[in-house]
Amino acid sequence: MKYVLLLLVFLSAVLMGQSQLKPIGWWRDHLSMRQIIAVDSMQQYIVAASPNGYFSYDLSKKEFQVYSKSNGLTDVDIRVFSKQPLGNKIIIGYENGNLDVITGSTVRNQPDIKLSKIVPDKKIHHISWKDQLAFISTNFGIVAMDPYKYEIVGTYFPRRDGASVEVYQTAIIGNSIYANTSLGIQSAAFNMSTLSDFRSWSSFDSPNRQILPTYMCKWGESLLIQSRDSLFVMDGGKWKFFYATKNSISGVKTKENKLFVFETNKGIGSITYFTAPTATPQQITSNQFTNIIDCIPDGTGFWVGDASNGLIKIQANTSQQISPNGPAGLAFGQGDFKEGILVAVAGDHLNLFNTEKKNECYVLLNDKWKNYVPAAFGVFSNMADFGSAVIEPITGKIYIGTKGTGLLAIEKDDKYTVTGITTNGLQSDRDQAGLCRIASLAFDPSTNLWMTNPNTNQPLVVKKKDGTWKHFSIPFSIEKNLLNKIMVDAQGRKWITSFNASGLICFDDNNTIDATNDDQWKIFQQGTGRGNLPSSNVLSVAEDQSGNIWVGTDKGVGIIQCGTDLFRNCEATLPVVQLDNFAGLLLSNETINDIKIDGADRKWIATNNGVWLLSADGQKVVHRFTSDNSKLLNNQVLSILIQGITGEVFFMTSSGISSYRSSATSAVEAIKKPIVFPNPVPSGYSGSIAVKELPLNAWVKITELDGRLVYQTRSLGGQAIWNGRNYKGERVNSGAYLIIVSNQDNSDHVVGKIFFIK
Repeated sequence: MKYVLLLLVFLSAVLMGQSQLKPIGWWRDHLSMRQIIAVDSMQQYIVAASPNGYFSYDLSKKEFQVYSKSNGLTDVDIRVFSKQPLGNKIIIGYENGNLDVITGSTVRNQPDIKLSKIVPDKKIHHISWKDQLAFISTNFGIVAMDPYKYEIVGTYFPRRDGASVEVYQTAIIGNSIYANTSLGIQSAAFNMSTLSDFRSWSSFDSPNRQILPTYMCKWGESLLIQSRDSLFVMDGGKWKFFYATKNSISGVKTKENKLFVFETNKGIGSITYFTAPTATPQQITSNQFTNIIDCIPDGTGFWVGDASNGLIKIQANTSQQISPNGPAGLAFGQGDFKEGILVAVAGDHLNLFNTEKKNECYVLLNDKWKNYVPAAFGVFSNMADFGSAVIEPITGKIYIGTKGTGLLAIEKDDKYTVTGITTNGLQSDRDQAGLCRIASLAFDPSTNLWMTNPNTNQPLVVKKKDGTWKHFSIPFSIEKNLLNKIMVDAQGRKWITSFNASGLICFDDNNTIDATNDDQWKIFQQGTGRGNLPSSNVLSVAEDQSGNIWVGTDKGVGIIQCGTDLFRNCEATLPVVQLDNFAGLLLSNETINDIKIDGADRKWIATNNGVWLLSADGQKVVHRFTSDNSKLLNNQVLSILIQGITGEVFFMTSSGISSYRSSATSAVEAIKKPIVFPNPVPSGYSGSIAVKELPLNAWVKITELDGRLVYQTRSLGGQAIWNGRNYKGERVNSGAYLIIVSNQDNSDHVVGKIFFIK
């Protein structure tokens, strides 16, 4: 007993020091909660849902809890978030017809609609409640579900011929049920035994037979509809005009017998609300309203859900945005991870001429997100798309390439500078004078900043570390010089892609930027004798730890491994990879959006069909992550960033950012006492035990205190993995064990300890 108590004391001390360490295989999401689709209240909490999750806000503690796919929800693209009015159930309806039923902290998936073969499109539109039953409006009809028994109790097709029909909302009033459909309002007597008989349904005339209602809901014991800019209420079997506005109505909701009408005018939102049908309308306004989706009263004010500005608290004519920490939006551009800083940008790196301003930058530092967005940094409002970003080594300064307003530099203290068109620096677009486009950025080993300046006469530009500039012309025929991504390898060679499928350019200035007489150029394209790439549409480039260049195209991967013969007779090889019992050209049917190399020289490959992790030699698939077999948010993975120290891999998807704690980290130079986690290993723990901060290819031995060997392995990059079992596959007994770490040639070693509670 004394020994166990000592272990528990030790456990508490270690956990305090390792609170940030997460287990191997741990997923988490980094989501924007700025697009709110529903707001409600539960006891002392306000809950707000976005397309990829929801969060609760504790009114007393002022604390957030975020719920998403990585910690319980089963899907993404939430369409409906509905709380039972007089019960404890929450139902989440997804774009694909999937359903989650939430009771307290328990999430239970109800995939019946998603798996149904009725129709291919099973989108969820709305959920209404009658006692303990939920009536779910879908793209094909109405589904009644009992969330207490977790079963579907009926499917109804509210049209006279019994065919499927898109249902937008339902309302149950008295002894009747009403369905707002793509054919207009349909009604039936509310009788569960007859609703499935399509002959029970009949058309219900709206005020204007030429205009289908936009929205329908129950208000008290009355039926209310929206028709364009007007509202009508059913009274005594007849429609009566209720309210009209000169603004556009973006939504209508009823909460606690109040009617809320959400209006917009030239991008500014407002709320008109009624406490009763005969009451005078009242207004709620805020400069933070743009596209209002939902609103609830709380006795002292209101909580408003906005599709652009998130959850907003309104109290005493003041407004405050309330949101959990996270990136403000989606990251479609080229980012960077360096000096302990992750930077992601919103611009689409595949579209140079994007007219939509995605001028936002999201920075992760010390596990907290900071958002550089126009709302907080007004100068960004006039800037073009942020398509790429890179972090300057040592200083941590962030450089951002924009698609029209030049180069933005942000210091750690948030001071910024903007560099546009200059006489000796960045150049103007040849077709649109005054626009200064930067497609991609990269630092070379000497911290010179290289960038592509497409559609100019000299599209390759470098800002040298002394602050001077130099331009380079491209000795190849590239339409409009539309250069895109740039990657600088360990030898300082520049690898450059294009927007128009012109292949991959390699440029070597031989570390003499100003002297051009020793410059070397080569272009790799599809076909034997032309570079032998699988396709000339090159989308990504990476250098592995052996100096090989991995090239991702829209038709798989090629590898350039020519060493000193690079500029002579060099052709890419098309590798064959083993998957299950089959072998074939590496991802030949995949679009390779990005490639990143981890600390163990393994290759992480982002595609439109998920993520592949290949072994260091590229011949085996270590993992394949999809949205179906993992917590990955979306199969369309645009780019990857890796935190070498922790091994956390960040996936920028079209639904948000997912991250995964992998088994490999960056190696350290010198041997030192390793970090082991979890340590102590708690009773019942079956996950991986990691030994990190190791030299490359280090030996790791686990022994009993008397030196008897229990297990031995080598590091993956800077980390070794152990499953807590001996060579016989048996879980080790409770007690203390030695961890002996030796460098690759066994010339030095250190010893640590790990404790087990069986």
